[in-house]
Amino acid sequence: MSANSNNNDNDSVPSIVPKWIEAKLFEKPLKEVESEFKEIVDFKIGGALAPGENYATIMLKADIVVKLNDDSTKPISFMLKVGHDTDLFREMMESHDIFGAESGMFSEVVPEMEQIFADAGVNVKFGARSYTLPTNQPYILLENLKEKGFRNANRLEGLDMDHTKCVLKKMAQWHAASAVRIATKGMYPDVYNDGYVRPKSYDLIKGMFDSSTKILLACIREYSNSHMYYDKVVNMHDSAAEKLFETADHKHDEGFKVLNHGDAWVNNIMFQYNEETGEILDTYFVDYQIPRCTTPAQDLLYFILSSTQLEIKLEKFDYLLAFYHRHLEENLKLLKYPKKIPTLKDIQLMIYKDGIWAYSTVASLLAVVLCDPSDNANLDNFIGDSDAGLNFKKQMFSNPRYRKHMEAILPWLLNRGLLE
Repeated sequence: MSANSNNNDNDSVPSIVPKWIEAKLFEKPLKEVESEFKEIVDFKIGGALAPGENYATIMLKADIVVKLNDDSTKPISFMLKVGHDTDLFREMMESHDIFGAESGMFSEVVPEMEQIFADAGVNVKFGARSYTLPTNQPYILLENLKEKGFRNANRLEGLDMDHTKCVLKKMAQWHAASAVRIATKGMYPDVYNDGYVRPKSYDLIKGMFDSSTKILLACIREYSNSHMYYDKVVNMHDSAAEKLFETADHKHDEGFKVLNHGDAWVNNIMFQYNEETGEILDTYFVDYQIPRCTTPAQDLLYFILSSTQLEIKLEKFDYLLAFYHRHLEENLKLLKYPKKIPTLKDIQLMIYKDGIWAYSTVASLLAVVLCDPSDNANLDNFIGDSDAGLNFKKQMFSNPRYRKHMEAILPWLLNRGLLE
C-alpha cells in the first residue's frame, strides 16, 4: 500500500498533506460507500487543485483501491479539505471555526434544506455527500463529485448566461428554503449567522483591506477616467471594513432574511453536464465555511460581480436580479413561505442597503478570480504584507484582465451610488 503525499517525486518539496492522515482513517467512510468493503489495497493522497484555485484551505484528493469480499478490487475517491499549518490560518480559526461551521452545514443545515423541498414533493440537492473520520483534527471529507460528471468552470473566462442562470436558480432555491426555515423555526445558531463578519474577525478583515491599500489605489489611479471616481474609491476603501460590519446589524431588522452561502464564487460552484450534449444537468455549491444570515444582497453582489463574464455582469445586472427574483418567488410559494414575499423592488433596495458588498467584492475577490495561476497565490500573500505578499498583490491588481473589468465596474458603481 502506498501513500504518496504530494504526487511529486522531488523529496525536497515539502508535502501539503498533514502527517496525521493515514489510510486506516478512511475505513469507516469506505464501509459507508461500499457495503462489500474488505480492506484497503492501495492509498494515494495529494493536492487536488492547482496553485491559485483555493486560498482559505488545502483541498486534497484521496484515491483508494479497495478489496471487496469476493476478492475483486474497486477504486473509490474522496475529496479532503484540511487547514494550512500557518499562524495566519490559526488566527482565522480563532475568530471563526470554519471547519466546525462547514461540518455542521453538511450534517445539519443542508439536509434540513433538502428535506424542506422533499416535504413539498421536490427533489433538490445542494451539495456533495459528507463523511466523518475518526480524528479530532479539523477536516471536511466529501464524495468526489467529478465521479458524477461535475466540474468547475474556468474562472478566468467567467460564467456565461446559461451557467449564471443555473447558479441563480439554485441560489434562489437555497435562499427560499432558508427563509422558510427562519420564518418557521427562528434564526440559525450563531455559528451560521455571522460568517466572518463577527467582532473577533474585525482586525483580520481591516488588515486585509489595509494591506492592499497602497498597491490597489496606485493601480486604480492609472485607470482611464479615474478622476471621475478615484477620491470616492479612496474614501470607500478606507471605510470598507467598518461598512461591512455595519451590515451585521441588518440581521436584527424586520424583513426578509436568508442564509447566504457567503462565498458563492465560481470556484465554489460545480456543474454537472450531459457528456454527450453538454447540457447542464445540475449545479452544486461546494464550500459552506462562511454562511451568513442576512438579506440575499451579499450572495447576489458577490456572485454576479465576481464570477460572471464582463459582457453580462453590468449590462445584464438588473435582468439577472429579476431572473433571481422570479425563481425566488416561485420557490417561496412552493414551500408555502408564511410571510410577505419580497418584491423585485424590495430586492433592489436590499442591494443598495448592503451595497458595500459590491465594492468589497471587486476590490478583493475579483482580483483573485482573475489572477493568473501562480505558486505565490496563497492566503498569506493575499492578506500579509511581506515582500512576497506585496509582489503578489501587485501581480493581482496590475493584471490587465482585472484592469479591464475594473475600468467598467468602478464607473458603474459610481453611477449607482454604490461608492458612497
